[in-house]
Amino acid sequence: MKKLIQLVFLLTCAFASKAQVTYLDVHEKVSTYPKVEWVRGTPVTQFDKNKIYIIELWATWCKPCIKSMPHMNQLYTKYKDRIEFIGQDVWEDDIEKVKQFLVDNKDIISYPIAYAGKREESDFEKNWIKPSGTVGIPRTFIVQNNTIMWITNPFSLYEEHLQLLLENKFTEEAAEAIVKKHKL
Repeated sequence: MKKLIQLVFLLTCAFASKAQVTYLDVHEKVSTYPKVEWVRGTPVTQFDKNKIYIIELWATWCKPCIKSMPHMNQLYTKYKDRIEFIGQDVWEDDIEKVKQFLVDNKDIISYPIAYAGKREESDFEKNWIKPSGTVGIPRTFIVQNNTIMWITNPFSLYEEHLQLLLENKFTEEAAEAIVKKHKL
């Protein structure tokens, strides 16, 4: 009986501590988009459970981010009628710099853009970047059915992933298998 009580206590503590931890990872439910300033496109404030969202974190000074933009733009061009794409600018203090970057690079980035604002003050930083453990960009979040389905690098996102999402057949295992296939 004593062992049963200890087991119940340990399980209760485990569940209670999990509920108190604030983190953002695969399989986490999300309903609201952090407060950001929308530079281009229709603002998203709430996630629609019937939509798929691709959220790409980037900055104007980030060379890998800029390198991934043509790829993301191709995916956006092909799937924009079925999937919501958001280019989420992060870790910058100057929205005018971001706006000018978009003008100067309109051929490689045409999808909707949101500006998070100053790093330490940003709602996006507080509610997505820190809780997800994101320490570098570019970074891509996939949301479907108000659930984070996958967190990846935009270079590892392929049309096959988007097709699986559209067919409601997306799994982490299937996503990783696609990445592995493309790396061979």
